[in-house]
Amino acid sequence: MEVSYFPHGGSITDYVCQMCHVTVGVSVTRAMKFYGEYTLDDALRLLNKKLKGVIQSTRNSLEPWSKQILHVWSTSSHVTNILTQAYEHIDQDIKANTVVMVTTAADAHYIFNNG
Repeated sequence: MEVSYFPHGGSITDYVCQMCHVTVGVSVTRAMKFYGEYTLDDALRLLNKKLKGVIQSTRNSLEPWSKQILHVWSTSSHVTNILTQAYEHIDQDIKANTVVMVTTAADAHYIFNNG
């Protein structure tokens, strides 16, 4: 919540950090499904929404970063594989200048629980 934007009210970046003297914005999300199997449509919807949000937050940010990372926490290797397949179907314009990093955290249920 320390990143400044203009105009206000759009997508936001979770935090900004320095990597090798380069300012990078980082957005974090979770790939999960409460009921049923995680599908390609679920992954496409998530990646399209989050990558479009990254583009908007970069455009509206008053911070001087040159690249963003979208860090996706995945509940299982199955979900990670589906995300990888979905990424191949995302338009290059939406991938833009964003690095997508997926972490499989199958035994870390606390990451996926809001309680």
